[in-house]
Amino acid sequence: MPKTFFYLLRTLLIGAAGGLVGYVFNFPLGWLVGAMLATIPFAMAGAKMPISWSLRSVMIGVIGLMAGGTFTPELLGRAGEWAFSLTGVAIYCAIVTVIGLFVCTWLGKQDRATAAFSSVPGGLSEVLSIAPSYGADVRSLSLVHGMRLVVILIIVPVVVVWIGNGGTGPVTIDRSIDFTIRMPILDFVILTACLVVGIYGGRKIRLPAAHLTGPLLLSAIVHYTGLTDVHPPQLVLIAAQIVIGTSVAQFFSNTSWRHILQGLMVGGGLTIINLLVAVIFAFGFEVWLGIPFATGLMALVPGGLPEMSLVSLALGLDAAFVSLHHLFRVVLVLFLLPILVPLWAGKQQNAH
Repeated sequence: MPKTFFYLLRTLLIGAAGGLVGYVFNFPLGWLVGAMLATIPFAMAGAKMPISWSLRSVMIGVIGLMAGGTFTPELLGRAGEWAFSLTGVAIYCAIVTVIGLFVCTWLGKQDRATAAFSSVPGGLSEVLSIAPSYGADVRSLSLVHGMRLVVILIIVPVVVVWIGNGGTGPVTIDRSIDFTIRMPILDFVILTACLVVGIYGGRKIRLPAAHLTGPLLLSAIVHYTGLTDVHPPQLVLIAAQIVIGTSVAQFFSNTSWRHILQGLMVGGGLTIINLLVAVIFAFGFEVWLGIPFATGLMALVPGGLPEMSLVSLALGLDAAFVSLHHLFRVVLVLFLLPILVPLWAGKQQNAH
């Protein structure tokens, strides 16, 4: 057995055990949070905790399939209202980025370029695609984004379950596990085609977060047109939570406690501020736009696009609405960062 496969299997088994503990003890989003908390200490201690990025990409694609399956005529009938909520997301991003710049520069003692990439509410993969060419400290900003993701994945499900969904009532998590994996062969073929074509086609045409958005778009089409009304089995969603949860540990691999504490101080503090602003905006969405609080909050919080789509699916929220708003955030960040960072960083980049 190759060592890499052994290490991968060990990582997944530790993550699955942690996820099971999270489920048994009734943590909100227990499979994901438990897997994450179980693997992070091993990664910090220097143990090899690899995750197959091909496996992670497939699981992200499955999340896209499930999110795309929530597209309905009723949802698209409200598309005219999205202009207001998308504008709200843009304003929210601007506010938390400005706050983040000061927190990362003054509290985190980061240089201007690193502070810019640490403070933006974009996913780490999108940020890392352009940060090195601007002279940013990749290790430092990775830890800030990783810590932010950990805090969000722990706190947001608790807040959503505790506060509920505003006027539409409480949010409850379905704790039953359906071990049935049977699926009509035609539906299996359709969804598999959406997954494979979506991932490779999305990468080919350079869609943002292609592993998720490609399958999401194709799944939305086949579900909206009635070609299928089937969704991937629940066990696949649990597997996706375990894989995504264990992959977070990569941010903390061989990281000293000094760096962890610095990341917690900057990333954790920044995240709490981001969440407080998101809660205010989510209440505004509910009052003025009629968007349920929990759905609005999930559309705003600056976690990764795959992670927030997964959380909304696990909590039974409007995953299509949440995914679209996070996709808008990612596109906005990717478009504006190359324009604004040089202005803020004062030509600090090593740019080519």
